Amino acid sequence: MSEPPFADTAGTAPGVELPITLEAFQRLHADAYFDYAYACLGDAALAQTIVSGAFVELGDCWDRVLTCPQPAATAWAALRHLVEVEREHRDRLDERVAFSVALRLKGEPFLDDLDAITAAVEGLEEGMALGAAIKELPAAKFDVIVLRFVVGLKVAGTAQAMGTDEATVKSLTTQARTKLEGRLRSRRLLRPGTTDKDQE
Repeated sequence: MSEPPFADTAGTAPGVELPITLEAFQRLHADAYFDYAYACLGDAALAQTIVSGAFVELGDCWDRVLTCPQPAATAWAALRHLVEVEREHRDRLDERVAFSVALRLKGEPFLDDLDAITAAVEGLEEGMALGAAIKELPAAKFDVIVLRFVVGLKVAGTAQAMGTDEATVKSLTTQARTKLEGRLRSRRLLRPGTTDKDQE
């Protein structure tokens, strides 16, 4: 993403000492966690606070997390819970997707003439509809779409962030696109079927 990266991948808050294995895990995952939180919340400082808080919480139970069959998946669940709580208060994903769609319209700058203005308005409406549809996806499908198409991670990076395997990410991507296509088919926002990008 073009937004500022997670500001302190080596630590969390002054005076908070994490287990060394959690520090290594944090260095590996903090940027993806930050990008996800930022994409969902639209506030870099808040995203930083959420991610730091997630690692502090994980530090309190890290020994138990390491005994889980999939520690990365458990850590991801802790982060997404904190993001979900905050999303109830400020949900910016639909606006971020809307502006992203509008700004990527062909023929930028898009305010030169009436046709371009109309295209920009239509793009904004499509983006708002797409953002609203994404918000209604079940949790794992929502996460995959945000990480892959808003944050811009590849399949491997998405799997690593979520603590799952690449086949699951590909499957969730296809399922999510099918749901979105069903919802948005009348607007022709998405082409049916999978794309090469789904497999990256």
